[in-house]
Amino acid sequence: MSDKAVISYEEFSKMDLRIGKIVKAEPVPQSRNLIKLSIDVGKGEIKQGVAGIAKIYASNELEGRQVAVLNNLQPRRIFGILSNVMILAAEDEATISMLVPERPVKVGSQIK
Repeated sequence: MSDKAVISYEEFSKMDLRIGKIVKAEPVPQSRNLIKLSIDVGKGEIKQGVAGIAKIYASNELEGRQVAVLNNLQPRRIFGILSNVMILAAEDEATISMLVPERPVKVGSQIK
């Protein structure tokens, strides 16, 4: 059993999960682990996020990739950069793997 609190369906339904497309990725200065991402979340809306994936993914290999995102995250500053979207990824002791659609879908498609 998870050590996380159980949430209701209503709480879960507040999350805006969708497919985004990384349009720009660049290393965060003075950080070995962070990458600043510009992500198209649909209808041409670009949001900025910061992700701790630089040890696994090079910035230049991320641009153009589709990825699952949490789109309605409360903004916060990370290394002085405003982040208002979060990519979804799985992590274990050895690696990090971004969650991506099995096949290309329209950018902004909702995850249900």
